[in-house]
Amino acid sequence: MLEIPEDRCERHRLFKAIDDAFKAGDFEGLGVALGGSPRWFDERMPFELGLGHPLEYAIYWSPPGFISTLLDAGSDPNYHDHGGFPAIIAALSTDRADRLEIVRVLIDGGADPDMRGVNDWTPLHYAVAIRSVEAIRLLLAAGADPALETRIDDYTTPLEEADNAGFEAGASLLRDAMAGRGSDRR
Repeated sequence: MLEIPEDRCERHRLFKAIDDAFKAGDFEGLGVALGGSPRWFDERMPFELGLGHPLEYAIYWSPPGFISTLLDAGSDPNYHDHGGFPAIIAALSTDRADRLEIVRVLIDGGADPDMRGVNDWTPLHYAVAIRSVEAIRLLLAAGADPALETRIDDYTTPLEEADNAGFEAGASLLRDAMAGRGSDRR
């Protein structure tokens, strides 16, 4: 069990060691900094340090290869996130230039392309909100369901959200995907 120092300077040094290891993609060093638990890569990190699930922190701060390493070690790509930003939605929410690469890594690692997050959105809803045609294509190719509605508020599909926002490029992709699904059901 990781001991959280009472002293603020020591606590900051611990946080810095953890943060540096994430940013460097140092699997062994991060395991040591997090106290050496055998499954540290899939256990929530200390609340006192403002950290959540290791994979979530890596999505925001680590190289994509390190995210793959965490997944290969057994980090759950479908970890529960109380803040509304599970793995794929967290990746889409970043301003990282490599965010779609991270989404691919997560999907390849078993992340559910229909996971629910903020506003009960699926990753397709979020991709519409950020107006990313590339993310919509990637998610559809991974099997994301374009017909899923939110289960709160307006009960909308990603297509309805795209139409409401005047995002025609996204709406067109979603319409085509839904039409293709309709022909598959016959």
